[in-house]
Amino acid sequence: MSPEQLFQRASREFLTQLAGLPKHLDAVMPMRRQHRRELPGDIRRLSHLLTDERDELRRDYLSDPAALSAYMRYFLPWNIYRLGILFSGLALDPGGDDPNGAATIVDLGTGPLTAPLALWLSRPRLRKRPLTFICVDRAPKPMRLGLDLLNSLAAAQGGLAPWKVTLVKGPMDARLREKADLLIMANALNEVLQRGEGELLEAADALSWHLSSMLTPTGAVCIVEPGVRPSAHLVAALRRGFLHRGLKPLAPCPHTEPCPMSGRGYTAWCHFNFDAEAAPGWLKKLSDEARLAKDNVSLSFLHFSTRGRKLEAGEGKSLVRAVSGPFELPAADGMAPHRFGQYACSDRGLTLLSLPRKHLVPLPGALIEATWPEYPETDAKSHALVLPMGGDLLIPAMLPVAAPPKGRAPGKSAAPRPAQAPRPIAGKGNAQKPGSSDKEATPKAAPAKSAPAITVDTIIAAEEPKAPRKPKLPSERPADRPGGDAKPRRRSAGKVAGKAEGKPAAKAGDKAKSADKPHASRAERKASGSASGKADGKPKGQKPGKQKGKAKGKPKGKA
Repeated sequence: MSPEQLFQRASREFLTQLAGLPKHLDAVMPMRRQHRRELPGDIRRLSHLLTDERDELRRDYLSDPAALSAYMRYFLPWNIYRLGILFSGLALDPGGDDPNGAATIVDLGTGPLTAPLALWLSRPRLRKRPLTFICVDRAPKPMRLGLDLLNSLAAAQGGLAPWKVTLVKGPMDARLREKADLLIMANALNEVLQRGEGELLEAADALSWHLSSMLTPTGAVCIVEPGVRPSAHLVAALRRGFLHRGLKPLAPCPHTEPCPMSGRGYTAWCHFNFDAEAAPGWLKKLSDEARLAKDNVSLSFLHFSTRGRKLEAGEGKSLVRAVSGPFELPAADGMAPHRFGQYACSDRGLTLLSLPRKHLVPLPGALIEATWPEYPETDAKSHALVLPMGGDLLIPAMLPVAAPPKGRAPGKSAAPRPAQAPRPIAGKGNAQKPGSSDKEATPKAAPAKSAPAITVDTIIAAEEPKAPRKPKLPSERPADRPGGDAKPRRRSAGKVAGKAEGKPAAKAGDKAKSADKPHASRAERKASGSASGKADGKPKGQKPGKQKGKAKGKPKGKA
């Protein structure tokens, strides 16, 4: 699994199993009807304790039944959703390339076994590997519930074997005899490194030494935290400690230079957002009931190993990790106003990607390679170095519109094929060839072929706003067609009646009488209708409604 596009679309199997999670939760943790009604309020209270009321949070908060129920039914599924999407894009291969290779996974601060559950649901290929999980936490009850939930999910797949799970009650700095091929800390770092700046760096260095000492010679460590500024600051401090201990980054860092997105003070912080639309409907409904609706989820993470991953950019290029989503940039002098930016991380520090089209902006988490200008500009707002991408697609504000190609109707220009976004790379072998994107975007005269080449002119022509449709004057409208496709013109009542019945039109005197009194009373109109009927040679009992329908030019028998 290539780690170069970190956040991929969740698989159907993962989402299907996550949608069926409530029945497994009910099996291992039944709820009374009254407690189910109180669940949204319990979720909201626990959310405040975990965020803005953190000082009041007790270390053993999951010993409270209401808090434990809220965590299991709300926070656990959302954490599985976040971790499952991350684990799907990371190169997590404990046991190496051997599909049957055994491996040991240590999960510190496991809670209700969040990480093993996310691995089981999101990485089905690992289910047949002989993996040994050592799950460590201070609270044994959430661990037991998590193990029961994992067994319930695995029962539909023939059981948990060959996985083995060992529960260890203890702190996260507990010393274990086993060395880890993969060490995971998910949503637990903030419980360890909540200190002042000076003490934080010292504690992070000590923790990095402890974690690195728990790894095998080829082991890896994965740290995941909520995507908020304080958590990102803790992750950046731990990253500094890993580098001092000789560990090398796998993701998301594309370099070993100091972190330019540490979140210290008011600086940018490294975090990734992705859509929550694919989350199960029951989970989104519960979030709405708790008044904690989510449009997206975010996380900050580190993936380091003793060997690292050798990534080399092409000659004259640099590796850049896209971080934020796209946003519109202010217009530059002489350029089209719609340029889009994206914050990224590179070995030169905080980077601002500048692209001419929104669809060219890479997805958050993509690792790309780009060529730096000789003298890059600095963004006045963020102080990031501006890295223009798709340089040959820069369009001056005033350019003539190209003439339409031969064989095409005037005023209809061919819609240009969208230029391809920078392709994620998977090591040096799959790196994009230098200058390939420039050749595709170089403006050239469109050849006279059935598929014209993409030029600056054709791009502008396709994006020209269409002129509003001018209404036609009555004299310009098409005449009535005999087939009845067009709406018939309105004719006088006498002519219509004469043609429909095969009789002469009403006399002019009758028209004059009806025209003399446009606002006549109902009785007068009825009398006038009877007289008109006699003038046309119709029987005395003719209903005025039918005559009225004929006067409007409608067919016989329709009111």
